[in-house]
Amino acid sequence: MMSRSIVMGLVLIIGLGIGSSVPAATSWWYDTNRAGSVLNSTNSEPASTMADTAKVVFHFGLKQGVLSVIEGAPGTSGRVIVTGLNVQAWPKEMLDIAPQVEFYSLDEVQSFIDTVNEPLWRE
Repeated sequence: MMSRSIVMGLVLIIGLGIGSSVPAATSWWYDTNRAGSVLNSTNSEPASTMADTAKVVFHFGLKQGVLSVIEGAPGTSGRVIVTGLNVQAWPKEMLDIAPQVEFYSLDEVQSFIDTVNEPLWRE
């Protein structure tokens, strides 16, 4: 028979393993179903440097269900900052207004994306 301390140690090790792997797996699963924080994973340094020196605006471009962040006022073509944001889960109302909104920083763009990805809008 195993001693009581060995059994408790095994239970503790198994519990810690499950306790650390389940949150990691669920956060990965959650991130695969939403656009998430894509602006933080791209090289947005040149755009933010330009935003500091001059008044730079950004807007969304929507083409075949793929959203892009474009430098310039809505309706103009400009440098594409980020592309490939999957917006199929976004509500139609948000998709309708997204290309018309003007943003003054990439933080505002990220905030809009985070707001649309809130579960409240999907009800």
